[in-house]
Amino acid sequence: MRPLHPTDPARIGGYRILGRLGAGGMGVVLLGRSSGGALAAVKLVRAEYADDPGFRVRFRREVAVARRVHSRWAVPVVDADTEAPAPWLATEFVPGPPLSDAVARAGGLPADSVRFLGARLAEALGAVHEAGLVHRDVKPANVLLATDGPRLIDFGIARALDDTVLTATDVVIGSPGFLSPEQAQGGHVGPPSDIFSLGCVLAYAATGRRPFGSGPVEAMLFRTVHDAADTAGVPDGLLPAITACLAKTPGDRPTAAQLRDALAQDAPGPWLPGGLLQLIAERSAQMLRLPDIEPTLATAPAAPPGPADTSPADSPPADSPPADTSPGDTSPARPRRRTLLAAAAATLVAGGTTTAWLLGETDRPGGRGAGPARPTLAIGLQADLSGPGQSVGRAQRDGALLAVEELSADKGQPFTFRLDEADDRGAAGPAAAAAARFAADPTVVAVLAATATAAVTAVLTPYDQAGLPVLTANDGDTTHVSRVYTCLRPNNAYQMRPVVEYLTARERGSTLVVDDGTPYGWQTTRFLSEALRAGRRPMTTATVAADADHGDLAREAVRTAAGVVLYGGGPSGAARLAAALSAAGHRGRVLATQAVHDPRFLREAGASAEGWLLVSTAVDPAAAPAPPAARAFDTAFRARHGGPAPLYAAEAYDAVHLLARCARDLGRPQVGRGDLLPTLRGTTHQGVSKAYAFERANGTYTGDGLFFYEVASGRFRLLGTRSATWPA
Repeated sequence: MRPLHPTDPARIGGYRILGRLGAGGMGVVLLGRSSGGALAAVKLVRAEYADDPGFRVRFRREVAVARRVHSRWAVPVVDADTEAPAPWLATEFVPGPPLSDAVARAGGLPADSVRFLGARLAEALGAVHEAGLVHRDVKPANVLLATDGPRLIDFGIARALDDTVLTATDVVIGSPGFLSPEQAQGGHVGPPSDIFSLGCVLAYAATGRRPFGSGPVEAMLFRTVHDAADTAGVPDGLLPAITACLAKTPGDRPTAAQLRDALAQDAPGPWLPGGLLQLIAERSAQMLRLPDIEPTLATAPAAPPGPADTSPADSPPADSPPADTSPGDTSPARPRRRTLLAAAAATLVAGGTTTAWLLGETDRPGGRGAGPARPTLAIGLQADLSGPGQSVGRAQRDGALLAVEELSADKGQPFTFRLDEADDRGAAGPAAAAAARFAADPTVVAVLAATATAAVTAVLTPYDQAGLPVLTANDGDTTHVSRVYTCLRPNNAYQMRPVVEYLTARERGSTLVVDDGTPYGWQTTRFLSEALRAGRRPMTTATVAADADHGDLAREAVRTAAGVVLYGGGPSGAARLAAALSAAGHRGRVLATQAVHDPRFLREAGASAEGWLLVSTAVDPAAAPAPPAARAFDTAFRARHGGPAPLYAAEAYDAVHLLARCARDLGRPQVGRGDLLPTLRGTTHQGVSKAYAFERANGTYTGDGLFFYEVASGRFRLLGTRSATWPA
C-alpha cells in the first residue's frame, strides 16, 4: 500500500480511504474501510471518463451482472455507486500479493501449486461465464494469492475499467502476452478467450516466463496470433491441459468446467511454498494492525410534535444496546401493546389463502371510526412460502402480519398499512417475477425480501432500478449490496467475530475449520481463519461438500486431537459431521454458524448434536434469556397465530415497525418509496429482538445482533448475547 496523493478523496461512499493500492489510465484503486471495519478495494473512475454516456451504460450493466457471480475463488463486488460524478465500485479486499509479484519474488511455482491454482481459477471463470460475462483480462496481476487459494479480481468490470487498452476505439482490451488471438485481431471475444488467457497465466506461473515472450506490443501480438507458445519448462503433468488452453482456434479449447476437472486433485497440505505463505501472513497482519476508525452512529431526523408513540419498539430489552434517544424518538413509551392487538384482532377478517391485508377500515369515510381516512402504505413481503425454506418464509409472513395489524389499529399512527405477499419458492425465477410485480406497483413503498440467497440475488437489480427499498431479515451474503438493500443482521463474515474472541480467551488447543465448499461456507470461515492465523493460533482448514462422507475428516480430528471443530455450512452437512464426530469418539468442542440454526439439523443429527454451540442472528422469543420485549412479542404472537413465535418472526415484525418509524418521522401526509430510501439507513431503531443501525452507504448492519445457543436435550437453548455466556 502506498500513501494517498493530495488529490485523493478522504472518503468514498461509506468508506474511509486509507491508502493507494494501484492506479491506471482510467482510475485509481484505493484501500478503504467501512465504519463496520471491513476492508475493501475501492476503484474510483476518473470523472472525464464518467462523462461518456456510453461508459455509464456499460458500467451500470456490468456492475449489475457482476453481482451475480458467486465463486469462492472470485473476489465479489460488495458496493458501488454508478451514478456518482466519479463512479466507483468496491470489492472485497484480499491482503495477499498478486501472482505477478509472487513469481517475480520466488520464480516459477511447484507443479502441485500450479495445478491447484489452475483448478480454482477455472472454477472462478466458470462462475463468471455462467453469469453472462467474459473477463477479458485474465493476467497474473489480476490473480491474488491467499492462504487457502487464489482469487480472481476484476471479473465483469474489465470492459469498463480496463487500463491497458490497445486501440483507441476499445475494440481490443487486455494485456499483451496474456490475451487471446481473437483479442489481438479485434475479433469476437467469448469464454474461450478467457481460457486461452488462463493457459498463458498457468504457463507463466510454472516457468516464470510469458509464453509469447516480451518486447514491443506489436511483436507480442504477432506471436500470439501466429507462433506456438513457448512451454519449455512446463512440468509434464501439466503440459496437456495448458497446451489445450493455448489452442489457436477457440472451439478447440476446453471449457472452464473441463479444465477444472482436468486439473483437480487433492491438496492435503499448504498449496504454496512456505516463503510465499509467510509473505501472505505478513501482509494480512499489516492490514489487521491498521488503526481503527471510530464509528459514527446515524440517527433519524427529528419528528414534529404529535401523538405519543405506541410502538413496542420503544421498550428496550434489558440485555440489548441502549434504546435510541435521538430527537427522532422523543415520545414516551406506553404499555398499550396487548390492547392494540386485541383491537386489531377484533376488526380483522382473516383468511388462510389471503394475499393482502388492508387495515384501517374504521378510519375511512363512512366507516365506524371518526375522522378522515389515513393514507395506506403497502409493504411487500417476498418469501419462500411453499419451497424448501417455507418455515422461515412463513415465520416472517406471520411476524410481519402481526406488526401490520398492530400499527394499523393504533389511532396514533399517521398511516394504515397493507401487507402484500408473494411466494418466490426460494428460487430465482419466481423471485424475479415477484420483484417485477412489486416494482410496477406504485403503492408498494418497501419490500421485506427474501428468505433464500438465490432469491435475493435475483431481485436486487430490478428493485434497484425501481428505487424500491429492500430489507432482509435472514440473508447475510456479503455480496448482496446495492443502494436499495438494507440488511437487518450481521453479514456472514462478521458473525464470526465473537467466535474469535471465544477461541482466543477460552480454548488453548488447535482448531479445525471446516466449510462446505459453498459461498456461504467460505464467507463464514474465511474471516475466522485469517484472524486465527494473524494471532498465530494453531489451526487447520478443510473443505468437505455437505453430501460427502465426513468420516475421514472426523477421524483426522480425533487423531490430531483438535480441541475445537468449527463448521461453516448448512444443516445437512452439519448433521453428517455431527454423526461422524460422534462415531469417531471426538470429545472436543464443536461450533457452528448461522445456517445450522435450523430445525432440520436437530432432526437429522439426533443425539449426536448434543453440546454443539452456534452463533445466530435470530432470537428465540420464548427463551428465558431473550429480551423482555421479545417475550412479550411471543405472547402476542401466540394469541394471534395460536402457537409460539418461530425463528425470524420477531425480526420480520421489527422490519415492519422500522419502516413505520421511518414513515412517521418524515412528518409528511404522503410517503413514497423515494422518501423512505434515503431515510431508512439513517434511522436507528430499538426492536423487540435487537437494536438496528446501518451504514448509510451500503446498508450494512452495524449493531451487535448476535445470539449464542447450545444444543441441549434436542433443542436450541439460548445462552445469551455475549460469548462470555458460552460454557467453559
